[in-house]
Amino acid sequence: MENADADFQRLLDEAVKFHGHLCGGQVIGVRMAMAGLRELGIKEPRGKEGRDLVIFVEIDRCATDAIISVTGRTPGKRSLKMLDYGKMAATFVNVGTGKAVRISVRADLDEKVRRIARANETAESEEAAYLAALAAMPEEEVLKIGRVIVNIRPRDLPGKPLSSVICERCGEAVRDMREVYRWGRILCRPCADRQTYYALEDGRPATGASRTSRGRVRKGSA
Repeated sequence: MENADADFQRLLDEAVKFHGHLCGGQVIGVRMAMAGLRELGIKEPRGKEGRDLVIFVEIDRCATDAIISVTGRTPGKRSLKMLDYGKMAATFVNVGTGKAVRISVRADLDEKVRRIARANETAESEEAAYLAALAAMPEEEVLKIGRVIVNIRPRDLPGKPLSSVICERCGEAVRDMREVYRWGRILCRPCADRQTYYALEDGRPATGASRTSRGRVRKGSA
């Protein structure tokens, strides 16, 4: 794929290697990440200046892998937050300065790209034409960028766990103040809501475990 921006091509190659294949989501994700870093004035996201970078992504598809590849932010480091709204959008936050930008894909992008791709008579395939058009389009036609305000709670920031409690129903540990106080008891969210995304092997609800002793709070537990 031809692109005058050598940095873009290098980052795209790295994202494709990380993700496993080239697709439109990789192109968009790399462009979103590059734009977000530029708007925050971060040149080396994996260096010292990137320590205050936190990203909220709004979709669990290909573009998210590209954003991870470019920025080095990950859920395990608590520097990338997954909010699956099904929207091709991400918000880049510098928690040190408070500056934040939300970047989303324009709703008419796919139609525009396909129109340009159809006019490409030299591309090896329709997909190649589509990706070439997507990579070459001016940023303002691909992305919508706007300043936003994001208030990140201390419990959601990178770092050691702020607390750890034991759910009084299932007996499992709940960290970083994710517990729920209901009916005078300390509960994890699944037990409080009485539903989980899974059931036990014998078909019983996973929230039906025997009760345990009063929840214990352990500050700073791993």
